[in-house]
Amino acid sequence: MSDHNIQKTFVKPDNTATIHCPVCHLAKTVNVEKFRTTRHTITTRCACGHSFPVSLEFRKHYRKKTALLGTYETRPSKINEIRWKKTNLTGVYSMKEPATGCGHMQVTNISSGGLQFTTPGNHTINVGDLVRVTFTLDDSKQTEIDKRVIVQSIADNIISCQFPSNESLEQELRFYLFP
Repeated sequence: MSDHNIQKTFVKPDNTATIHCPVCHLAKTVNVEKFRTTRHTITTRCACGHSFPVSLEFRKHYRKKTALLGTYETRPSKINEIRWKKTNLTGVYSMKEPATGCGHMQVTNISSGGLQFTTPGNHTINVGDLVRVTFTLDDSKQTEIDKRVIVQSIADNIISCQFPSNESLEQELRFYLFP
């Protein structure tokens, strides 16, 4: 059974999903709560007798697959107080957060809650780091996005991030995410 034959259905907050038969086009809303902690791909049988696979998507936000090139720059999650030294120097100065790493990346999927990107090689990113990502959408305007994200998980060179809850999404990014 190949992935392109599997029907994807989003689960609503009340743990129901609407499943459409690809043969007779009958639609039925069913409770799928019992599948939340087990398998997310099930085989269902329609009243017309046709059996077909259904992938249940329990995510809070619609996730769009992408291949958007960009760059990242990390910031430490905490600034070490020992680095600061008192001086009596006079003059003009500016303070910047110290960067701990940067490089090229590819955004592999994005939602209104966050994004996932891959790096081409080694990186110094850690869970909890604040990362500034810059990439260009593949929309008609080639909109440039410059966002801060918080690293949630890392698997080799795959980094999953969340948008800070106190920041709103740009209108262009919200429009881009419409399915």
